Amino acid sequence: MRGEEGPAAKKPVSVLSLILLILMVVAIIFLVLMQNLESLKDYFGSATFKIIFDIALVLCLALFAAYIFARGMEYHRSLEAMVVQLERGNAQLRVLNEIQAKANSSLDAQELLEVALASVMPVISSMGTIYLLDDATSQLAPRASHGTKTPPEEMPSFAVGEGIVGKVAETGSPIEDRGGGEGGRGLSRYAVPIWAGSKFVGVLVAGTAAGSYGEEEKTLLHAVSDVLGNSLTNARLYDLTRRALNATKRTQAYLEGFVNEAPMGIVLTDEKGSVLVVNREAEEMLSIRAKDLLGRTASELQVDMGGGVGELARELSGCVSSGRAGRIRISASGPVVDVYADVFPLRLDRGGTIGAAATLRRYGGHPASPVSDIPGTGS
Repeated sequence: MRGEEGPAAKKPVSVLSLILLILMVVAIIFLVLMQNLESLKDYFGSATFKIIFDIALVLCLALFAAYIFARGMEYHRSLEAMVVQLERGNAQLRVLNEIQAKANSSLDAQELLEVALASVMPVISSMGTIYLLDDATSQLAPRASHGTKTPPEEMPSFAVGEGIVGKVAETGSPIEDRGGGEGGRGLSRYAVPIWAGSKFVGVLVAGTAAGSYGEEEKTLLHAVSDVLGNSLTNARLYDLTRRALNATKRTQAYLEGFVNEAPMGIVLTDEKGSVLVVNREAEEMLSIRAKDLLGRTASELQVDMGGGVGELARELSGCVSSGRAGRIRISASGPVVDVYADVFPLRLDRGGTIGAAATLRRYGGHPASPVSDIPGTGS
């Protein structure tokens, strides 16, 4: 972490420590033997030597105890450092798990950015901002922030190559600013690019006044940017799909409104001849309910319905198979005057037939008028 060198590089037990331990053990053994073996007592039998050896034995035992205590404290500190390191590792894993869980449960890009910053910035005691690249303007706009006094909508955008954010976008590499400052306050910043595969999508910037960032913190920021890159791709695809679906729904609503309110009868079939649309005017002109026609094929209607509906079904079926337009007169029944149907194929831009349509109009007052007398048909 910040200001630390990481785990101790020295070995738990050095060669010098082993030599000192061996020498102390040898000295203690010698002093004990001297006190107990008769031959050594005779050789070192004077009172002076005895006092000296007793003092030496006590000192050696004290040194040995001190050595054991010192080594124990060193091991204790090492264990504490390991525990702290494990806790840091667990905290980093929790951050990544929280972000990944949010990415899996929600495809809201804005919510994902906010959760990512709220998860990682407290762990590294920093403030942070995420900038996303607008492909249309080539500007890096702030989309989410944590710990800053200024909200993202009031923060400036950056062009590619402008400021630390723009330089990261230009180079595609992380940039560290050790005390470049914000208003001269000596704020250390670390900015990492956010990649979605091979596509650059934004920049994650972290800042702190507590000193430069350590390798563990940088690694965590890179891991967060990787998770964001992959998740933002899915979120953007979802957003595009949602927008397209909403646009389709709006278009469908407009078309349904037009079809239902059109001052003419409208009947649509698909490429198999199944009836898809029958508007209110068509219901009235054909003296039939739409639900009795929808989903049924033109072939079925020719057999089951007969009359004007059968005539129209036969013309629609022929239009789908031949791809040619036509006009027919449907005999009136009751008070309804004759109805003329213009039938034409529905085609894609590339020419494929996807169905047929019929527009129905009343030719009021003259049921027996020939087709050539209908306005727009010519003579």
